[in-house]
Amino acid sequence: MAIETTRRQLLIPSLALCATACRHAARDLADYTEEEPPRLSSSISTADPRLTSQLLSGWHQVEQNAWRWTARNFAVVLRSPPGCASRGAALQLRLVVPDIVISRLQSVTISASIQDTRLAPETYRRRGPATYIRDVSPRVLSGNSVQVDFALDRAISPNQVDGRELGVIVERVSLETK
Repeated sequence: MAIETTRRQLLIPSLALCATACRHAARDLADYTEEEPPRLSSSISTADPRLTSQLLSGWHQVEQNAWRWTARNFAVVLRSPPGCASRGAALQLRLVVPDIVISRLQSVTISASIQDTRLAPETYRRRGPATYIRDVSPRVLSGNSVQVDFALDRAISPNQVDGRELGVIVERVSLETK
């Protein structure tokens, strides 16, 4: 009988602890769905499937799990990074100018615009990796996000071998606070 009394004395506090622990461990998932889009990012790897929704137009499928070809005109939406509304930001486009683009077109010029503000173009005459970097004024970055429209002066036209219009290869696009 003493053992039974001891068990009861231990059982009541144990149940109280379990009820408290269970109450704190439960998460409210009522407003959560797997279909929710990810939050916008200010830096995008073009191969990241979670950020594909930020690639608005002019992007081809991921190749080698690392990059994408663009068309002549392509666009992306980026989150404005913290502090950019007062300090401005740097737009960076990490790209590769493929040998086929240089051999067929001799050069390619990239330009960009954000909120109808044109950024200076840059011409590439050599194949290989490059980075298009432009300063962006704080007045252009006042919202939570911005659409960046890129344009090439020329691209390889679709043909029977590859039905895509081919511009340049892009690995990453980002806005970084200055």
